[in-house]
Amino acid sequence: MAEAKSPGSYMVLLVCTGNTCRSPMAAGLMKKLLAERTGATPLINVVSAGTMGLIGMPATDLAIEVSASYDLSQAATPELLDQADLVLALAADHHEYCRAMGVPAERLFMLRAFPQHPQGLAQYQIPDPIGGNRDQYQRTFYLIEEALRRGLPAIIARANSSETNDEPRGDAS
Repeated sequence: MAEAKSPGSYMVLLVCTGNTCRSPMAAGLMKKLLAERTGATPLINVVSAGTMGLIGMPATDLAIEVSASYDLSQAATPELLDQADLVLALAADHHEYCRAMGVPAERLFMLRAFPQHPQGLAQYQIPDPIGGNRDQYQRTFYLIEEALRRGLPAIIARANSSETNDEPRGDAS
């Protein structure tokens, strides 16, 4: 069910483990924040995926309730990772997975550290609320919201830069 990149758009891929909690919440919130912006905003295609390859699994009920978003799960395949202009990992192991799949450093970041490439990725992780209660989901959502609100201007700037520099990116290897 891989969502293809729309022509002329900038694709942001949010990656977590199962794509049933964190990345769907992040994708839903990012879409909402982009829709709320006034003025010229580039076409940004927001997609989420998981490193475990759980295909077709819906977001958890609490993730849907907390974020009011719904995405079907898809795997962070090499093809999807290669299509993405920007990959935002929610935990250190997701970052390592994407790096091992060939995503270059200039397109791969920890969501909570974006747009920086800091040392010690673990300190920028967003905890997985799977199996937790509503309060745990809410805390995870707040961390995601804080990171997106802080990073959105830089994401938009990268997308704008991409529009003016519309060169083929080529293979991720």
